[in-house]
Amino acid sequence: MEQQSVERLGYVVMGVPDLAESTKFYANVGHLTVHDSANSTSFLGGGYDHHWLRLVENQHRRGLMRVGFQLTGDDALSTVAGRLDERGIRFEEIGDLEGDGIDRGLRFTDPDGVEVDVYTDMLSRAVKPAQDAVRMTEMLHAVWFSSDPVAAHRFYADVLGFRASDWIKRNAVFMRSANNYHHSLGIFRSSPQRAASMDHFCILVENIDDVMRARNIALRQGAQLQKDVLRHAASGSISVYIADPMTGISFEFCTEHDIVGPDHRPRLLEGSPITRDVWQAGSPGLARNAPLGATSDTPLPKTPEESRVADLANSIA
Repeated sequence: MEQQSVERLGYVVMGVPDLAESTKFYANVGHLTVHDSANSTSFLGGGYDHHWLRLVENQHRRGLMRVGFQLTGDDALSTVAGRLDERGIRFEEIGDLEGDGIDRGLRFTDPDGVEVDVYTDMLSRAVKPAQDAVRMTEMLHAVWFSSDPVAAHRFYADVLGFRASDWIKRNAVFMRSANNYHHSLGIFRSSPQRAASMDHFCILVENIDDVMRARNIALRQGAQLQKDVLRHAASGSISVYIADPMTGISFEFCTEHDIVGPDHRPRLLEGSPITRDVWQAGSPGLARNAPLGATSDTPLPKTPEESRVADLANSIA
């Protein structure tokens, strides 16, 4: 097993068609503070870090452009460079404290085409932004698509030292970094055409009150929920997912995300609605082996009496 080189998820870079609109959306609905804006780029964050989210105005590339992971230290940078060299993977050095707030790092592209930054350090704010409504603690994880999650798992384990926490069949893998949260990285199976696109990123908040405030504020702002409040079987997280209408990506606010111990053995979970949301267990009309997209909101067959009342109502309307 390779030594863990990554401490945590640092940031996500997304291309957006209208920088002003997307910046406003993530400030109002995502509760992120704009730290800097220059060269058609907005840097937003919710903690001491210079940024968690980087929005780049780009008319031709909408959605995920890059993901950045903070390394455990300077030695890890040399280790990752060596592993990339061994595999013949090209990389470039990055780091511009005055530009993007990154000290030293490397940029490479994974086998699916995802561009990845790894870096030693980032500029830190002297004072954490005030958070009255939604108290955020961590940029927690990012999840994207791969045509081969098993091969992607092998790559991130071998090159960056990620460790599998859980699988859903062999169609999704959740991988943890050195901070030992259940996952800093998730990879879901998709068609080759969808590979390297992002499903969502997640921000950890203090408790369920913050999740519910984020949900209610989003709805009052006119945003759409991609998934309403649920609890995941894999990580134990209580979460809500908010849709970004400009990129097709969603972002998650979660709490109670599991910390995984060193003796944890990855589970091979079933692919069912209950795996996605344990609160679906026992829901009338929802079979344990129902398709993953099914929910307890799926209409049940009407009883004869319900059908009679519905027909009567339709005849009156």
